[in-house]
Amino acid sequence: MPEVSNIESVTALLTAINFDRFAEIQARHHPGVTFNSFRGPTLHGNVDVADWHREFLRDYADCCYSDVEFIESGDTVCARATIEAKGYDWRRFEQRVLEVFRFEEGAVIERRLYGMLRDVQFDKAITAAMTNALGFKGGSVAETARAVEAIVAGMKANGAASESALFTENAVVIDGVYGIAAGKDGMEAIAAARPRPAFGLERVTASFAGGHNAVIETAIDPARPRKAEWLRFVDGKVAVDEVYWMLREIGVNPYENYARDRHLRQVILPT
Repeated sequence: MPEVSNIESVTALLTAINFDRFAEIQARHHPGVTFNSFRGPTLHGNVDVADWHREFLRDYADCCYSDVEFIESGDTVCARATIEAKGYDWRRFEQRVLEVFRFEEGAVIERRLYGMLRDVQFDKAITAAMTNALGFKGGSVAETARAVEAIVAGMKANGAASESALFTENAVVIDGVYGIAAGKDGMEAIAAARPRPAFGLERVTASFAGGHNAVIETAIDPARPRKAEWLRFVDGKVAVDEVYWMLREIGVNPYENYARDRHLRQVILPT
């Protein structure tokens, strides 16, 4: 962890987003920042990032990042959060997201925003697994890092993280696009349901370890981020695997079932 934590900078940026402070959003990004998001397109430059947020906060009215969790590793901060907002028809929705920020000289130089589809619902088994993982207070960065290394090695050898012995017997996978399941068989079924690329192989592009959480990023082309997994450990084994996607990268329309033209609030005067 760096001498000066960048978590405070990420918190300040998320607060600026929550309050539509576009000048501050721009200032907190490096002029040469690269920003990949599940909505697209890939942006280069802090002016474009500020403009992107103007459109984003039109579609995500009254935006609020809640339940934020952090992992910090070197100059990188990973933030898992739930976005609460109001859509085009002013109905409230929730969307789980995972962001990866890399800093240079105190400003965000690289940023990747992965997401699930909106309003993902958990059943009792998934809720119980999440509650158990959130309540676990043990673990260490060193222990988590060793587990992540073993999982990455298993992914390289077998192509599926669920085959690793470092997953608990009742581990659950929460894939915001391809489904939710519990147990080894269920996790393998979800992995099999994901379409395979016609060309290339999915490779680990980055991994970050925290006290009892970790992030593993994978892509086919390293320049085009594809998937990020937030792993929750209990007693050294993965209990929950949350899978986040660059939706446009995998051909999923991030606006599907959600109109973008906002219904304007108007005062209806008597005639």
